[in-house]
Amino acid sequence: MKTKLLILLLFTNFVFCQVTDLLTNLNTASNLTYKDNYVYFNSYSGKKIFRFDYSLPNPTAELILQLNENPNFVYAKDNFLYVGVENPHKTYKIDLSSENFQPQFLANVAGPMTQINGDLYIGQYTDSKIVKVDLTTNLQSDVLVGYKPNFFTAFEGHLYFTSNYTNKLYKLDVTTSSLEVVLNNLNYASGIVMNTDLFFVCESSASTISIYTKPDFQFQEMVQLPVNSWPNGVILIGNDLVFVQTITGKISKMPINSFLGHTSFVTTNPKIKVYPNPSSDVIKIESQYTFEKYQIYDLQGKLIENEIITNNRISISHLSKGEYVLMLDKHSNTFLKN
Repeated sequence: MKTKLLILLLFTNFVFCQVTDLLTNLNTASNLTYKDNYVYFNSYSGKKIFRFDYSLPNPTAELILQLNENPNFVYAKDNFLYVGVENPHKTYKIDLSSENFQPQFLANVAGPMTQINGDLYIGQYTDSKIVKVDLTTNLQSDVLVGYKPNFFTAFEGHLYFTSNYTNKLYKLDVTTSSLEVVLNNLNYASGIVMNTDLFFVCESSASTISIYTKPDFQFQEMVQLPVNSWPNGVILIGNDLVFVQTITGKISKMPINSFLGHTSFVTTNPKIKVYPNPSSDVIKIESQYTFEKYQIYDLQGKLIENEIITNNRISISHLSKGEYVLMLDKHSNTFLKN
């Protein structure tokens, strides 16, 4: 395996993050899933599904399925592998305990997938909907219509999904059907995953992976990958973040321990203007973006304030004199309270 160091872009310093390439020279891989030591992944143009043993120090890809359609998503749960294909849209179900891996038709939709309470949820971007498939009866029903989902992850019984049509992260309560916007201004999200402490999002067009703290989804750090690597389909295996680099044809991993327990900032975004600066009373936000919440940190990284923005104005009259960092989603600007 090839190992290299990549730099996290921070406001005050540089932190090195070790990225290890697990497989190279792949053809249009874009999605990953994990089950019983095996990582399963697709080859879109090759119309193939592969797997490799993650526990091995030098894994090799094993072809397990040749399809007639182009697979775009894979998802494994409870001894079954689900494969979504295009042209036409279909989802197959494969019993991983069998010897021949024969695909069985499951649904006439395809896209990102996750399982909650025994039901499989499938998003279909072109039809702007999320579908629930009862895995006992195979009956399918529309859960959410009018949204274009790109990537899924599930946590504590909730469905989180991104839409590159709105560049937002949503949280769907599948029991009550209530929908909440969690993050705005994502940069073409191409894979999401989370654990108790952190949320990770691949942003393919920028070749970055952004990390947010939980439960407040505050931006923490950004990993800059090589230009045009196009990170995709991220998963967590233990303390490793595993992801595809589609254009460079790799599956790679990096440890997540370095992201825990500290807060860092990205460099100032020139498209966001904070004024007047300095100010003793109110600062105003002028930007092409729309922000709903803000955070104010001191220069030691301590969170001072986490509130909702009203009319692009933030009162700072209660702050002590000094310099602060204003976070708007993952964008930062410094200001001086006088």
